[in-house]
Amino acid sequence: MEKFDPETEFLLSKQETGNEWELFKENVRPLKRGRKIATLNEALKSQTSNFHKDSLLHQRKKLIEAIDDYSGDDPLHPWLQCIKWVQEAFPSGGDSSGLVVIYEQCVRTFWHSDRYKDDLRYLKVWLEYAQNCSDAEIIYSFLDTNEIGKTHASYYISYARHMESKNKMKMANDIFNLGISRTAEPIQTLKDSYTEFLMRSMRRPKPNVERNKENNDKPSKWKAYKVPQKPGTVVDEECEKEMPKEDVESNSISRGLNFQLRQGNDQHLKTETQLLRENPLHKCVDTNLIMKHGIVLGSLVKMNLCDEMI
Repeated sequence: MEKFDPETEFLLSKQETGNEWELFKENVRPLKRGRKIATLNEALKSQTSNFHKDSLLHQRKKLIEAIDDYSGDDPLHPWLQCIKWVQEAFPSGGDSSGLVVIYEQCVRTFWHSDRYKDDLRYLKVWLEYAQNCSDAEIIYSFLDTNEIGKTHASYYISYARHMESKNKMKMANDIFNLGISRTAEPIQTLKDSYTEFLMRSMRRPKPNVERNKENNDKPSKWKAYKVPQKPGTVVDEECEKEMPKEDVESNSISRGLNFQLRQGNDQHLKTETQLLRENPLHKCVDTNLIMKHGIVLGSLVKMNLCDEMI
């Protein structure tokens, strides 16, 4: 009997083969904790079955209702349960999952709570939210200003890596050093990540301006009296004049971390919370998406988010 590949086998048989994930694997978003194949296969059936899609939407509705109905001593817990389930049940993410909206509602619910400021679970929701937003730098700055998660190494690692991805290397370096100076835990994990960052920095090619300058430089008289600015580097007056100016953002770590969400007069840093409430991170969640799912600031409106998302 001829043996087909898993995708062809599934398409021909329309039966459960245990390889359903192969058909849609390009659309599956990775999770740090990994995914269970059985759960993934079950979730992906909604791509071809309206019955399974309706089942997922019904289950999500129950989890959202459980958040509002919760009366225990850890109100963050039902949010985490809902987020974890949605991540598993909607592996491709996107608007249909409603995940980004749930992230935003979760962080807004507890950002005034001193109880959860140092809770690693709450910080992880913020970090996952930031990874799904185009305004991630604002979110990281907001966390630092309001002292949310500042004792955890994962905050500094995530923030620094984001700045590195934006080619803001000095800012990334300063963020790592800030976390180490605050002895964020686990400190060894933070130091190891910093070492890896330094190794990557050394392998990065120099900017074109610097490379071209080296290629075009003419031999000049050695100036023994000139103290090198960096070990192994001699900079004379001409070189110093041609050196590019540092980016404004790299001048100081405190300047970046105290970034105001709105330009205005000097207000207490704590007012950033109110600024963020008044001016939500509109680039993170499409206004049409919010209206479509019936979500308003501070609460979830069940009747739309709990219903089917088109």
